[in-house]
Amino acid sequence: MKALQNDRFMARFLKAAVSPAGVCRYRKTFSWFEIFFLFVFLTSCLMVPFTISFLKMDRFHIGSLMPSAIQAGNERFAGQLKDYQLTNGKLTGGKSFYRIEKGRTLLAVDMKREYNISGENGRLKVNGYENAVIFQPDYLIISDQNGTGFSVRYGKKDGKLDISDMEAFIGRLWFAQYKPMIMMLACSAIFIIQLVLTAVIAGGIWITKASNMSGIASFKEAAAAAVSGSAVPVFAAATAGLIHFDFTAVLLIHSCGVILMISFTFRHLYKTRHHNGKLQSGGNHGKSAAI
Repeated sequence: MKALQNDRFMARFLKAAVSPAGVCRYRKTFSWFEIFFLFVFLTSCLMVPFTISFLKMDRFHIGSLMPSAIQAGNERFAGQLKDYQLTNGKLTGGKSFYRIEKGRTLLAVDMKREYNISGENGRLKVNGYENAVIFQPDYLIISDQNGTGFSVRYGKKDGKLDISDMEAFIGRLWFAQYKPMIMMLACSAIFIIQLVLTAVIAGGIWITKASNMSGIASFKEAAAAAVSGSAVPVFAAATAGLIHFDFTAVLLIHSCGVILMISFTFRHLYKTRHHNGKLQSGGNHGKSAAI
């Protein structure tokens, strides 16, 4: 035990992470601080492909979030908006009011803010309409019948207002404004998934202490085994995400890999415990025979 602890921290971590046998051998050598550091480090590695992928993106597929509102756009409305321009993020020119209504769907330019808009951002609703796209002086309002609705600022754009591809236009503006929020939520989701998975696995290993199935002596050993065992799956998921990012695929590779690695680790712990138990029993039998 002392000989193993003489190794440097990163050397112990790499030796522990490389195989189930390493996890079993080095599980007693980590302090709580080292376990916490490794957990944060591995979680950060899992966030890297997501962060890089988002930094490369310039627009969001807004049609997947608000399909009915986006489909309401038409060439007639796009043609009318060619008379408007953006000046330092402000909508100017053209008529002060213009609208196209079709059933409970509204497309409008509302420079005087005549429409009644209720709800908080993310759940905005234009009263009297299920779907709406309204261009106002400082921002546009987009509301969908599925209950989703946002105010989207024009940013610092200058030039003619071209919405021949309304989905792409709104998608760029929406993503530019809400990218930090999306990244924060996604990183929080990754952290929570990693935390819950590690806690459940560590708890499951620790419970075996009661039946002496694995030789785990404390929750710290179980936590060290869970964190060390997740290293290879995390690196595999992060590498796959850097090659081709898919949020679901990255989490699936990570989760399945951790479960497999911990299963092999537990099997190794059980076999080692069973083998040591036989040796101890044989030794005691030999002593009895000698007496």
